[in-house]
Amino acid sequence: MRGVPQLSLFSADARPPRLGDLAGLLCGPGRILRFGEGLTARISVDVADAARAAAVRGAAAPFGITFEPGARTCAGRELRTAYRRDLASLALTWTEARRKAVPEGFQLDGTALRLWAVASGRGDGRGGYLLPLDPAAPETHAPLIAAATRLGLPPARISLPACPACRARADLERAGPEPPPGRRIDLTDRAESDPTDPTDHADGRETAVGEPAVVTTCRPHHLALAPPDPRECPAAGPALRLSGARRMHRLVELVGPAPDGVDPAEWPRHWGRSAG
Repeated sequence: MRGVPQLSLFSADARPPRLGDLAGLLCGPGRILRFGEGLTARISVDVADAARAAAVRGAAAPFGITFEPGARTCAGRELRTAYRRDLASLALTWTEARRKAVPEGFQLDGTALRLWAVASGRGDGRGGYLLPLDPAAPETHAPLIAAATRLGLPPARISLPACPACRARADLERAGPEPPPGRRIDLTDRAESDPTDPTDHADGRETAVGEPAVVTTCRPHHLALAPPDPRECPAAGPALRLSGARRMHRLVELVGPAPDGVDPAEWPRHWGRSAG
């Protein structure tokens, strides 16, 4: 006779929801910002699609907190709350000197873990699961690794690549614009300039009279000395990777079934079976 599976004390359905569960959004790249003297605060988080946005809104709805859509990025669309007094205590707990910080002794549980997965988690394509960290708050990474380990989910820390669009843009910025048509010379092969020759200039340019000058670098690799600073890709950055049969079974047990509309391939699975 098949036994009835027991509910874990740390699973997402083990207790009623509470406002502090929104800390699950802050475990990942979510942000919390205090306003003025800290009497109000706002949460913002990027989500990949409408189904995840609905799940985040659903988690906040019991507390009367609404998330409004913000700017689009290659990681999806930003969701953010208004500045609210009831978020001030969460901000006070999760900030130190105005920077995001994991509270001392933070206990990760299934409810917070579920929100972390809802907001930014995804499969790694190899049977494991990825939980992105906040690249802007590197001091939160070690405490979150410790919290996951205490929950029975010892992770590996990895770096996620930028999305293809951001990689292509960065490559173009590093290469620089194509120079306009014109005659170019290699500065390293240039002889001493002749002041009597109107087409020979001391600054290394060679032009015909009346034509615009084309200035080039002496060697292509010198472009790397001061490359342009490409915009950070929201999809890139550090993440925790969970893998292995025991860890994935534990993860599935803790987070529960996928929210409505969320792609099952993007939700924790164990041996081909998703939670639920």
